[in-house]
Amino acid sequence: MKVRLLDCTLRDGGYVNNWNFGSKNIENIIASLVSAGIDFIECGFLKPCGAAGSSLFDGVSNGKNPLNTYIKDYPEQKFTLMYNAGEVDVKKLLKYKIPDNVFVRIAFRKNQAEQAFNDAGYLIGAGVNVFINPMFTNTYSQKELYYFISKMNILKPFAVCITDTSGSMSGKETLKLAKYFDDKLTAGIQIDFHSHNNLNLSFNNSLALTKINLKRGLILDCCISGMGRGAGNLDTGKIAKIIGGYNLNLIHAAEHAIISKIYMNNPWGVSYALYQSGRLMCHPDYALYLENTDVKQSDYKKILASIPEEYKYKYNRQIIEILSYYTAR
Repeated sequence: MKVRLLDCTLRDGGYVNNWNFGSKNIENIIASLVSAGIDFIECGFLKPCGAAGSSLFDGVSNGKNPLNTYIKDYPEQKFTLMYNAGEVDVKKLLKYKIPDNVFVRIAFRKNQAEQAFNDAGYLIGAGVNVFINPMFTNTYSQKELYYFISKMNILKPFAVCITDTSGSMSGKETLKLAKYFDDKLTAGIQIDFHSHNNLNLSFNNSLALTKINLKRGLILDCCISGMGRGAGNLDTGKIAKIIGGYNLNLIHAAEHAIISKIYMNNPWGVSYALYQSGRLMCHPDYALYLENTDVKQSDYKKILASIPEEYKYKYNRQIIEILSYYTAR
């Protein structure tokens, strides 16, 4: 089983600094990761609001902030861009040819599934390599998983992602989902794993996946220094050292020159609130809200446990404000 790394510092890490890395830093991060041998480099989000100096892109080869500006010198490197279903018009996106080395990742919630499947079919039909990323994959019922897998076997994307959006998955749960995907997916579809570190399990869960010998390739999402919203993500340097074959010095160079400076102003990492949000399978932004209020830490668990099921997976500020107010009284 081949294990490859997908560094998404410029995309998922961008939640920390609102994707304002600056053009020079984006260039240097990409150059470092290319030279380090990272298999896939996620350059950012596809968003209509893309702006120069940001890792939000409104196009690949066209637009106000085209991705091609940063990747044109690396024709052999594999790059990815992600977008959330419903935010991008794929027909407009395909007006300009997407280079063969640019993969598109479609993230979606359950109620956006058909939109995501339609987009994927359109992109795949146009010859684009596609990742399908269902958010909160561990909340899918057996029936929902079966339907999802059946759609994937028709669409045949490049990769399907197990996405631990709330950072709540245990090692046992991770392996169970991976084995199910491996058993049911058509040969040739890769399995991707995207974790969040709320329970401090990103590394352990990812490492466990590398040892079960799947019938297909495994891709692990990671970020330099684990950079990411709240508790952060799998650390690129840490997992690259275990897998081997990557230039760790170049990863650490970008870490010290760029990422460490961002951390000083906007730190990330495991905290009590984020740990509880992971245990209770809530969107991490609820935990981040609580950490920026005068709510007692001893009340965090009670408040998070009170979030109605229909609001657990999509952040709703009004809900958390109401629950915090009545708990604090």
